[in-house]
Amino acid sequence: MATLLVIDDEPSICWAFRQLGERLGHSVRVAASAEEGLAALTPATDLVITDIRLPGMDGIEAVREIARLRPGLPVIVITAHGTMQTAVEAIKAGAFEYVTKPVDLAEAEGVIGRALERGAVSEEVRRLQGAADLSGIVGTTPGMQEVFKKIGAVCTTDATVLITGESGTGKELVARAIHAHSRRARRPFEAINCASLPEGLVESELFGHEKGAFTGAIRTKPGRFEAAAGGTVFLDEVGDLPAPAQAKLLRFLEDRSFTRVGGVEPLTADVRLVSATNRDLRALVAEGSYREDLFYRLNVVSIALPPLRDRKADIPRLVARFLRDGTAPSKEISEAALERLMAHDWPGNVRELRNAVEQSVVMSRGGPVGVEHLPARVVRQGPGPDADAAAVLVARWFADAPEGAAWDVVTEQWERLLIARALEDARGSLSAASRKLGINRATLRKKVEKFGLRGAAE
Repeated sequence: MATLLVIDDEPSICWAFRQLGERLGHSVRVAASAEEGLAALTPATDLVITDIRLPGMDGIEAVREIARLRPGLPVIVITAHGTMQTAVEAIKAGAFEYVTKPVDLAEAEGVIGRALERGAVSEEVRRLQGAADLSGIVGTTPGMQEVFKKIGAVCTTDATVLITGESGTGKELVARAIHAHSRRARRPFEAINCASLPEGLVESELFGHEKGAFTGAIRTKPGRFEAAAGGTVFLDEVGDLPAPAQAKLLRFLEDRSFTRVGGVEPLTADVRLVSATNRDLRALVAEGSYREDLFYRLNVVSIALPPLRDRKADIPRLVARFLRDGTAPSKEISEAALERLMAHDWPGNVRELRNAVEQSVVMSRGGPVGVEHLPARVVRQGPGPDADAAAVLVARWFADAPEGAAWDVVTEQWERLLIARALEDARGSLSAASRKLGINRATLRKKVEKFGLRGAAE
């Protein structure tokens, strides 16, 4: 059962929607004005149906206010024939759909059903996103919403999860979010980077070893699976596991048992396994370097993280998050700098973006982050490195110029660079440089003296 709020100054419209809503099994409240309706809006409200023409605050303004108070709450607007432009404005303001007068109750029933379904999905996405955001994940784009949905689905189970995505997309953050919102949250989270372990020590690190199992094994050492008892083991870069470790991991996934290196007694561990890779495991299976049976055991539930270049709409929120969480005092970024960040392709994904923001904050020395503070690799793109370097120079000169003097400061700096370049090209000849520049030689001589440029000759 859902809770509907109907806002209309016509009692007959309110009565009709009350009858329809109650017939569908919903609870219905009515209000005769936008002000009364907003006062009746509660966290339990699942859908608002409002007329556009209302006494006092109109329906469009009411839609905007509802969107501010309850983001994602679906709103259906009622409009009369001949006022379709107003209905379109309401949709732009955030309304889900509209119905026209005289109201066709069969049509209205379908619209209400779709709106309630949309509202339920939006609420779930926000809940999952909010939960994931606590673990450092940010994203509102469709690709990330799918990620949040999957996190929400798997965190209530013990299913084995394989997280795929390019380096820097946040695979470990997703693994930690799954753990943090699972029944195992109070137990250990053991993260192991398989690519960083020497091949001969992988099995020992994961499953432990007995005393005397190999040179240097002076005592029995439990592995990471034992250390994570009751919790979660996260195997990052699982595609880099050597063949012996693949076989041992497969056995564990099949019957939850293992033996320490040099041991004979089977041991068990109650852990949830989450793994991640930036490699194509299917391709590794095809070439024979990865076990097909292990792949299917790892890939019970797959979560694919999109690269940052495919979700650039998330960059402003990511930047705001990094500015907020940083240790440096800068909390602002210029529009021009943000545009540059949006234009970059980010081959290193979110990790590279965070590094760029942190570096820029340091360079800004506590002030707003501008284009001139961004790393060179971010600035050098678009029409070409020279054009980008010029933009950085202009931005720096502009920022340093006193109030009311920016034009003079920037043009003077350009003039100095241009003349220096012309003199260099003319090998110091004022005559040749003046011809290239198209200015009088006497004027050029005065500017050379003004800027203190050396090496000029007649």
